[in-house]
Amino acid sequence: LYESDDFDVVAVITKVDKKVGRKQILTPSAVKSFAVEHGLSVLQPEKIRGNLEFINLIRGLNPDFIVVAAFGEILPKEFLDIPKFISVNIHASLLPKYRGASPVEEALLHGDAVTGVTFIKMVSKLDAGPILHVESLYIDKRDTVITLKDKLSKLAGVFIPVVLRDFLDGNVVLIEQDESKASMCHKIVKEDGLIDVFSMTAEEIFNRFRAFYDWPSCYIVVNDKKVKLLDIDVYDGGELEPGVVSVVDKKFLAFGTKKGVVLVKKLQVEGKKAMDVKSFLAGNRDFFA
Repeated sequence: LYESDDFDVVAVITKVDKKVGRKQILTPSAVKSFAVEHGLSVLQPEKIRGNLEFINLIRGLNPDFIVVAAFGEILPKEFLDIPKFISVNIHASLLPKYRGASPVEEALLHGDAVTGVTFIKMVSKLDAGPILHVESLYIDKRDTVITLKDKLSKLAGVFIPVVLRDFLDGNVVLIEQDESKASMCHKIVKEDGLIDVFSMTAEEIFNRFRAFYDWPSCYIVVNDKKVKLLDIDVYDGGELEPGVVSVVDKKFLAFGTKKGVVLVKKLQVEGKKAMDVKSFLAGNRDFFA
C-alpha cells in the first residue's frame, strides 16, 4: 500500500512495543519499524475496544479504507464503520476454513496441499464477513510455518492494492461465507510441541514439526530430558516398532511411530547446544539406548 500510486497511508496502527528475549529488551513490531523508517504516522493503542478517544482520533483522519492483518483483537463496530468505503481484513486461509489466530499452523497440521489469503469485509464476528477476493497458494511439502507465512504475506502485499482498486471501480461482488463449512483454529499452547510416538504417525509428527517450527517447536522426552527436534523428515527406508530408535548411515536417527518412521537430522538436548545427529552421537553414543 505504501508503494502503490493509488493510495496514501495516513496512519499505521500496531501493537505496543513488547519486551523480547532473555534481557527483555523493549522491541517495536516489524510494522512499526517499517512505518518509522518511511516517515509514516504510527499509533499504538493498548486496545481499541472501548477506547473512544482513539476511535475519535481515527474518525478525524477520514480514511477511505481501514486494512487489518493479524492485529489480534476483535475490533468494535464503531471502529469498523469509520472508513468512507470499507474495513478490509486480510486472513491467511481459504475462508470459511480456519477462522481465528493460527490459520497457517492449522493448514500445516492438517497436511493441506493448498492454502491462500482471503480478503473480507470486516464484521464484529471473528473472520466471518463477506468475501471480496481470494488468492490460493500451493503448500510445498518442505514449507514450515515461517516459509509459508512469508509466502502468504508477499501474496497479500501484491493483491491488497488490487483488491481496493477493484472495489473502488465497482468490480468487486461481496460473497457471503458458507457458515456450514466454517471451522476454527485451536489455540496453540506450549504442550502441543510434545511428540508421542505411540499415538502419532510419522506423517502427523512431520506436519506438527512444520506447523510448530517457530513456536512452541517439537520435542520428545528421553531420560527425563527434552530433546528438541530441529530437522526431521518421514523415512521410507524401512519400518520400526513404535518407540524403537535406530541409527541410519551413522549420521541420522530413525524412530518408530504408530505408523511409519521419522528420520531426525538435527536436534538439541535440554541444556546443550543444537547439533547434527552425527556430531551428537559422537559424544552421546548411549543416550538413546
